[in-house]
Order: sequence, then structure tokens, then C-alpha cells
Amino acid sequence: MAKILYIEDIQDNITLVEKIVKSRGHEFLFAQNAEEGLELAFASHPDLILLDLGLPDADGQTLSVWLRGDPTLSSIPIIVLTAWPEEVVRQTVEAYNLNGYLCKPFSLADLVKKIDSVLGAKPS
Repeated sequence: MAKILYIEDIQDNITLVEKIVKSRGHEFLFAQNAEEGLELAFASHPDLILLDLGLPDADGQTLSVWLRGDPTLSSIPIIVLTAWPEEVVRQTVEAYNLNGYLCKPFSLADLVKKIDSVLGAKPS
């Protein structure tokens, strides 16, 4: 299955998403800030990045620019998972060439559908 990196600073969110990702048979990696996320992306070359926009050291928009700016990481799909207002998130996804978003709180079923859609998996 896929290797999925979640960049998020709130442990409860990490734990919840980890359960979902692993239940689908995917490998789960996480980082709690932008710097760790960038380092882990370089080290692991995940198949998908789940990204919170409100990180403690650099916002997700800045991290998106760093990820998209590197040729070895630029094609990795990025889905935003955030509590930011939906209109701002939608504009961010369009402006930074990201692959989708879910606004918190989101349903677990919607998260599974979004991951499967981006990875090209068939729904179970």
C-alpha cells in the first residue's frame, strides 16, 4: 500500500488519522512541524502528504511552496486537513497547486474517500 506522511502539531489529530491510515493498510509517518515534515518528506518520499496549515514553525502554505519547489518532492499529492475557514482553504489549494482539502471537523468516511481518490484506490 501507500506511504502517507501527516504533518500536524495536535497529537489527538495525529492519533485519529493514524488509526484510519493504518486500518486501510497504509504505512503512516508523521511530523509535528514544518521543518520535521520537510526533512521526513526528503528522507521517505511518501506517496501522499496530509498537511495541516496551522503549524507552529511555518504555516502550511510556506511548507507547500518548499515541497512544490523541490523536483524530487513536487509531484507528491498534498491534501490539506485544517480548521481554517473553507474559503481560505479552497483558495490556498488552488493557489499552491494542492490536491484537495478537508476542513476540520471532517468525517472519517470523507477522509478515507479523499485518500482513496488521490491515491487512485478503489473504494472498499
